[in-house]
Amino acid sequence: MSYSKDLRKRAIDFVIEGKNSMRSTSKIFGIQYNTMKEWVKIFKETGKFTPKPICGKQPTKINLSELHQQVLEHPDRFQYEHVQTFGVTQSAISKALKKLEITLKKNHLLTKNKIKSKQKNLNN
Repeated sequence: MSYSKDLRKRAIDFVIEGKNSMRSTSKIFGIQYNTMKEWVKIFKETGKFTPKPICGKQPTKINLSELHQQVLEHPDRFQYEHVQTFGVTQSAISKALKKLEITLKKNHLLTKNKIKSKQKNLNN
């Protein structure tokens, strides 16, 4: 959970102006001491009250119709082969296949019929 900018500003001002220590300020505002310490540290480094941006890779969406087409063209492919094609993680492929209701266990006749019906649904 992220605290409001107003609360951050008031708590940091309280500490910076020397009205109270970080520990007592954190108790007054109902904030964990380590959180208060981090806020003051960030403020001293950047002069901003806003939280740090969240780092990491942005989530990518798999085009379900493209994946569906790949499964139609190559029904015997493993998930790791689809990972290489789409450049995503194996769990992303697994979740996308689950959305398409394509199971890991291959009963080729049932799978082909289900794939065809899904293809009709995607095209509509």
